[in-house]
Amino acid sequence: MNKKKLRKKYFFYRKTLSQKEVFEKSYEIFFHLKKISFIWEKKYYHIFLPIREYKEVDTFIIVNFLLKIGKYVTIPYSNFHIISIDNCLFDKKTLLKKNKYGIFEPISTHKYVVSPYFIEVMFIPLLIFDLRGYRIGYGKGFYDRFIPFCKKNVIKIGLSFFTPIKKIVDIHENDLSLDIGITPDNIFLFDDIKK
Repeated sequence: MNKKKLRKKYFFYRKTLSQKEVFEKSYEIFFHLKKISFIWEKKYYHIFLPIREYKEVDTFIIVNFLLKIGKYVTIPYSNFHIISIDNCLFDKKTLLKKNKYGIFEPISTHKYVVSPYFIEVMFIPLLIFDLRGYRIGYGKGFYDRFIPFCKKNVIKIGLSFFTPIKKIVDIHENDLSLDIGITPDNIFLFDDIKK
């Protein structure tokens, strides 16, 4: 199955989940994530905030944990005209609003923009990933454009409610691959992760 068909299929599957299932599976993903000790030794983290209407993994669970242990958390502010992301510092005082796509973003960004180069761990939104670490996102390419501005050894993590598929067939040379994939049932480590 190609990306377009997979995107449609797993977007549909995710929409069929109840809010209770999203909550429970999000916590199961978080519990697996906590087992990977070297992730939590870093300082700067970039994480997407969930689009609740799309039944995305509830990353506020991870955000709250990161703030509790004293880490720097950044979130994306998207420019849909030029397909780019600003990397904005987030803390408990940050005021959020939903943009027209249902994405939580900071109300004011100019004072809080952080260079992507500082990011050491990045949580990347997706629908499904395969057993090689390639992902199906929403097809806009925001993160494919954003990653080159980060450190070469940034740890890229994907969170999915679904068991990975064997192989995404139409991968392009510019498609980013994950270092770690987490589902409610398993942890998947891809290649050699630079700690």
